[in-house]
Amino acid sequence: MLRFKLSSVLLALMLSIVLSGCSKTAGDTIETVENGQTFTMDQMSFTPEEEGSAAIIAPDSRVQYYNYYPEYDGYEYYFVKGTLKNEEDQKKEISSYYVESETSGKRADAKLIVTNGDKSDFVKGIEAHAEVDFFLITFVEKGGDKPDSFRIFSGSKGDDTWENEIQYRTESE
Repeated sequence: MLRFKLSSVLLALMLSIVLSGCSKTAGDTIETVENGQTFTMDQMSFTPEEEGSAAIIAPDSRVQYYNYYPEYDGYEYYFVKGTLKNEEDQKKEISSYYVESETSGKRADAKLIVTNGDKSDFVKGIEAHAEVDFFLITFVEKGGDKPDSFRIFSGSKGDDTWENEIQYRTESE
């Protein structure tokens, strides 16, 4: 009997650990932004300008060699595109942000990507006071539901906890 109780407690503990790792949480600031509104996070000003679906995500001013996100059978990218301005006096790394999409209450990994200054390639950081294009992207099945929102997290505290969160509501919301 004791063995059954102990194994039940261990099973419940393991399930709670697994389930708690399924999504991120914000600690201090959670802000909701409506579609098309400019928002600021960590001295980075995001101005959404376009939203839609595409088979491939690539920079606008491509020349010779450039990074891009390729086409996959049966899927497409849902994206929010706009202008991002780094208002800090130093370079900002994109790896300091984590992004999720949310569709009908289900969360999925998403991504923030940015172009270089001449908008010819995707890069990992934004120079001080630079203005570049940004994309929030996530995979969706062709013809499937579009995300209701993107959740952007910054200021990692570790263990899937972040200092700040902005929920950006998409057109499909």
